[in-house]
Amino acid sequence: MPSATPTATDPRIEPIGFPIDPAARLGMVSGVAGNRAIRWGEGPTALEYSRDDQPSGDPDRANRCGWNARLHVEYEGQPAVDWYIPPGTPVVATMDGTATLLINTVSNPFDVYGVSREPYLGNPDRALAPVVPFPGPGGGQGVFVRIENAGYRTDSAHFDIGATAAAVPRDAWLEDYGLETDFVAAFAQLRDFRVATPVARWEVRAGEVIGASGDSGYSEAPHLHYAVRPAGSPNALCPTTEPGFDDGGWLLRGARPG
Repeated sequence: MPSATPTATDPRIEPIGFPIDPAARLGMVSGVAGNRAIRWGEGPTALEYSRDDQPSGDPDRANRCGWNARLHVEYEGQPAVDWYIPPGTPVVATMDGTATLLINTVSNPFDVYGVSREPYLGNPDRALAPVVPFPGPGGGQGVFVRIENAGYRTDSAHFDIGATAAAVPRDAWLEDYGLETDFVAAFAQLRDFRVATPVARWEVRAGEVIGASGDSGYSEAPHLHYAVRPAGSPNALCPTTEPGFDDGGWLLRGARPG
């Protein structure tokens, strides 16, 4: 018997594809160590970068438009991917599930503590970019949206709270939170990366906008941080096809060639 044809109401359980427009051109690090900056919109597309550059054995190429999975393991202990994109870039769900808007902080520890971001841009200057650069809490993922279903969990992080709040359905706000909330006043403090306060929760389908990128939390530059995990597991999967990971390539599953 032939398998049933998927319908518009069939849930997408697997986190397949990109949480941003794969055709969007990324910011790209330019200059030499000690004098680096990001040239916005001058990098490859998100698809080209994650497909061709992030798996590269050249760490400068593999991280010039955002950290790859191997660099995340080095600095954070878990694989994930980053893309340098301007604040306010729409972010979409890659699977169906329950979305939760969580906030650790709306602040950025580099600014709060007066720590230079430059050594952390692209492939970090290890001599000047320690894993723990701050004298206190680093704010973790800042403002982020977590999507969960029976099979997987995704985290899309370092959002802009103003633009993200505008994308939240009116009936999704929890307890005393809403569009009228002064989130900057409520969540200016930097907290331990393991702490986050849920402020909204709603059902989403793959492709729906869940928020907007920003620069909150431990963020060396405006970017989107994206991580995938099996449901109930603390261990992240590799979104790219980088070597050394058992279950990877989630961004490119179902992607068109070219």
